[in-house]
Amino acid sequence: MYQGNVLARGARVAGGIILVVLIATEIIWIARDIGNAGVKDTFLTWIGRIFAGQGHAPLGTSITDLILLVVYLGALVAVTKPAAAGAFVTVGLLTFFYRLPLLWIMNEDITEGLPLRDRALYTALGAVIASVALIVIAAAGRRPAVSPADGEPPAPPRSGPAVFAGLLLTLFALAAVAWEAYYIDRFTSERMGPFSYWRQFSGQRPSGVLLAPPGFWIDWSTAVLCMVAAVQAFARKPMARPLGIVLGWVLAAYAVYTLNVYAKQELLFEFDDIGTPDILQQLTSLAEAAGGLVVIVLLALRGRQRPPVPGAWGAPGGQYGAWGTPPAPAPYNDAPYGRSPFGSPPPLPPEYPPNAPPRPQSPPGW
Repeated sequence: MYQGNVLARGARVAGGIILVVLIATEIIWIARDIGNAGVKDTFLTWIGRIFAGQGHAPLGTSITDLILLVVYLGALVAVTKPAAAGAFVTVGLLTFFYRLPLLWIMNEDITEGLPLRDRALYTALGAVIASVALIVIAAAGRRPAVSPADGEPPAPPRSGPAVFAGLLLTLFALAAVAWEAYYIDRFTSERMGPFSYWRQFSGQRPSGVLLAPPGFWIDWSTAVLCMVAAVQAFARKPMARPLGIVLGWVLAAYAVYTLNVYAKQELLFEFDDIGTPDILQQLTSLAEAAGGLVVIVLLALRGRQRPPVPGAWGAPGGQYGAWGTPPAPAPYNDAPYGRSPFGSPPPLPPEYPPNAPPRPQSPPGW
């Protein structure tokens, strides 16, 4: 029996057009950076081996753009399948969170005079609108799958791997929150000033890359999305698979970037030369890189749809449940005279004594 929802063909076409526009936008920005800095320097800047603006003109893209481009391409492949709603929602959420800060960063006085500032603002605005449109399309374009002609509905994750993946995502979310609590304490000290953390969180201190969201904003956004994916995984919802797989890729990519930054400074695994926070940061990044890949593998396993639970008598839709067809009502109105649907009545008791005369009537007036 088919159950679940599939995405209508028109909705998939509309979402595919939006994805093509997002992919084209990323390719244009990447081509611009490669033209200015070269392929090697652009890639090394993405992965943290070269700091932004070091030895070349400031870039417009960062590791975040590489992450988004891979996600967009994967979602475009999913457009051909009726179960594309989860991919659309995942792309919408990731794009919304990672492009939203640019709407106010590019309007700050500190970014005034930056080259291509207006283009970056329009890119962010278009991406946010596109992300909302993808989520709306995924919600409004669903329809029930009632036959094989409608296509296969999205499959949930397997039970055991889903629980394990949910635990990993929860652990990574809690780790991100713990690190943010540490940074809040560190960047609100008397030496740093009470608003230092807020300035870095909100992007009032530009990173040197036009389209890069603030690092602290990324941490909080990823933590929220990890918790959402964990809840979906524990409930074995089909949405857990695309969202969790993408977050596994996000965690692994950012972890590799962090480790490369330490390697650039020749501090990677030099535990004798760095403090405890840096040691814990490197260990956290190692766990995220490995754990992100594990999450991808676990949620890539397709589970089976749960069979529908039959209802009792009077189930909706005119279908009867597990107890079968209810008994027909007794034909009270059609029973012949002197008979009952419950059987014939017992015979009347005989007169006693037999053939006895009738009882005398009472005298008048009594």
